[in-house]
Amino acid sequence: MHRIEAYIRLALIFIVIISILYIPILLKLKKKGKSVLRQLSYIGLISSVFLIVFATILFVPITFEPQTHILNIRPFNWIGNVDSFEQLIVEKVPNIMLFIPLGFFIPVVCKSRRKWYKTALISFGVTFSVEFLQYFIGRSADIDDVLTNLLGAIIGYSIFRVLAYFLKQKQWWNTLLND
Repeated sequence: MHRIEAYIRLALIFIVIISILYIPILLKLKKKGKSVLRQLSYIGLISSVFLIVFATILFVPITFEPQTHILNIRPFNWIGNVDSFEQLIVEKVPNIMLFIPLGFFIPVVCKSRRKWYKTALISFGVTFSVEFLQYFIGRSADIDDVLTNLLGAIIGYSIFRVLAYFLKQKQWWNTLLND
C-alpha cells in the first residue's frame, strides 16, 4: 500500500507548496473582488495536474533510450495476471484516485466544461498524453491505466454533480461556480 500513501503525501506536499506560493496572488485578487473559493478551486486544479505529472512521469527516473518499450493495448489484460487482491488494489486504485481531483476541478473551474463528456474528453487527453510520454521515457504504456484514470475522472465529475445538486441553494456554491 506504500504507493497509495506516497501519492497522498505528494498531493499534500503539492497543495501546501502551491498554496504558499499562491498567497500573494490570492490577496491581490481578493482586493479586486475575486472569490477566495474560486481561487482555491484553481489551486486544486493546478495541484491535481502537477500531481499527475509528477506521479506518472517524474516520480521514477527518465530514460530516453530504454532497453525495452512496454506497450499493452489489450484492455483488462491484467485480470489473468493478478496474483492477489492486494496487488490489484496497489496497482489500479492509485490510478483511479490520481484522477478524481482532475475530474472534480475541471467543471468547477471551467463553466464550458460542465458536461460529463467534456470533462471525460479532457481527462482522456491528459491520461493519453501521459501514457504516450511514458512509452518514450522508459516506462510502460498501458490501456488499462488510461481506463482506470478515466474512471477516476468520471468519479470526480460525479462528486461535482452530486455536490452541485445538493448545494444549488447555497449562495457560496453558486458564487464559486459563477464567479
